[in-house]
Amino acid sequence: MSAALLTEWSRLLLGSLARAGVENVVLSPGSRSTPFAWAALREPAFRCHSVADERVAAFFALGQARLSGRPSLLVCTSGTAAAHYYPALIEASEARVPLLILTADRPFELQHASAPQTIDQLKLFGGYARAFFELGSPDAAPSALLGLVRSVAHATHVARFPEPGPVHLNARARKPLEPVVTEDAGALALRDSVDHLLTRGPTLSAGAALEGDVTRLARACARTARGLIMVGPQRPEEAMLPLTRLAAVTGFPLLCEATSQLRWGAESAPGVCSVDAFEWLLGSAHLARELAPDLILSFGATPTSGAYERLLSSSFEGQRFVVSPHGFPDPHGLATELVSSGSAQAADATVSLLEASGVDDGQGRAAFAGAWATANAGAWRAVERELSRPSARLGEAGAVRAVINHVPSSSVLMLGNSLPIREVDAYVPGSPRRLRVLSQRGANGIDGLISGAAGAASIDPEPTVLLIGDVSFMHDLGGLAAARAHRGPFTIVVIDNGGGRIFERLPVFNQLQTDGGSARFWLTPPDVDLAQAAALFGYRYVRVTHEPQIAGAMQRATSEPVVTIVHVIVEGSSAREAEQRVRRSLEQAQGASA
Repeated sequence: MSAALLTEWSRLLLGSLARAGVENVVLSPGSRSTPFAWAALREPAFRCHSVADERVAAFFALGQARLSGRPSLLVCTSGTAAAHYYPALIEASEARVPLLILTADRPFELQHASAPQTIDQLKLFGGYARAFFELGSPDAAPSALLGLVRSVAHATHVARFPEPGPVHLNARARKPLEPVVTEDAGALALRDSVDHLLTRGPTLSAGAALEGDVTRLARACARTARGLIMVGPQRPEEAMLPLTRLAAVTGFPLLCEATSQLRWGAESAPGVCSVDAFEWLLGSAHLARELAPDLILSFGATPTSGAYERLLSSSFEGQRFVVSPHGFPDPHGLATELVSSGSAQAADATVSLLEASGVDDGQGRAAFAGAWATANAGAWRAVERELSRPSARLGEAGAVRAVINHVPSSSVLMLGNSLPIREVDAYVPGSPRRLRVLSQRGANGIDGLISGAAGAASIDPEPTVLLIGDVSFMHDLGGLAAARAHRGPFTIVVIDNGGGRIFERLPVFNQLQTDGGSARFWLTPPDVDLAQAAALFGYRYVRVTHEPQIAGAMQRATSEPVVTIVHVIVEGSSAREAEQRVRRSLEQAQGASA
């Protein structure tokens, strides 16, 4: 056996991943992974990133894949290193984001023998991995080399089709792990075989196709006047124009939350009723009854809106078509039909059918859309009244509005979970300015948000802005190290409201108000100096306490290719109080018009 077998086998493995379309590789240090890292660093098609903390590395790769739509590759050593990937893999699985994980492993003879850094890595990620490939130890047999190429192509395919998600490859390596270059006959023959196989490219390819039957969907659209199009989280530029055309043809109001990619920069079309204040409208009992639909078309992942969730779970009795290429996003069990397709394909196919057959009851459609448009405008008037209220301290709603208003067009905007994503929906209306919005709405956790945004910033030269809360920031301090990989301006905006204020909107808050000692176990206020965190990594730090300061801070941060932490100090309970005032204003306006 040639001494160069592990070196050449690793070159074939990593080279085959490159030929299958992988571009970004995230490496964490380790001994057993040395041959794979060495091969990755010498593959010209790869852009390699070094992230020491495997948990951060996984969210970093997830952010890259979420933005690009292509799987990034994670490489780590044996033992517990791969276990730190688990939270990000759960998010990737739930959010349908393609990801490839290459874990180095000890050879079979060291298993179950108390060897150091040796655990059972077989199917380590359980059902959250779309597939598991045990690649075994290097083998120079021609059939084994062909099998390696095929396995890599298969793994890359499964990460993208039919349901994107994480795929785990486990590769074993014996010492010596360092690269070996020899000129003996066996090594030269093996090198020639690998060179030949690397010219073949992947053996599998596929494209997404429309599988769902949209005939019944189009028929329901044609005969129903009171219909809604609800768009949840989607990848940037996934289906903007097709969904806008569908709204124009049907006359249905288009409900677009921040993550839908239709809130900012979507091309407008005559007759389209875009509704971006639906959280307020559906949260009003009176408006929810007045605007109740008979048909809902759901596109994208499950929406963030709690009011929309309550509409479905309490009063909706009409038809609901769920359009999704993966899984069945229907947590309420109220879908009447699943259309197994991507949003763009289903919308285009439905529009073609409707244009051929026509739609009924144009007057009823116009009246329904007009009612939604009027209510939408009224909700924004109530919001504007709230934001114009004089206040001695900076309120959270106004701060969020000001931050988003100063994110430049074409930027990548990543929204943190809990309050930030909800407040953007509640207080920032749509505009022609184009923003590409990312979020972690697969498992909806607050972990890894800095790392995920850093991954996106590592592959896009446009400004990247992350909006998160203070607890989420502390939850991913390690992600600040990964932020060094940014290509353009990278701005981390931390809304500091003294802890996890999302709990003030939950039923437990009634008990917390009377038991102040217990509140800290939910709010968990960080009470730390963020300036020190920025200084640790040499990043720019800006402290903001008044709204006029936000414009200057954001303009400078998003125009210079550095990492900036914009620390926005807001009144602790201002988010809950602002929400209560807006809801009272809406109810009063409805009472006056009744």
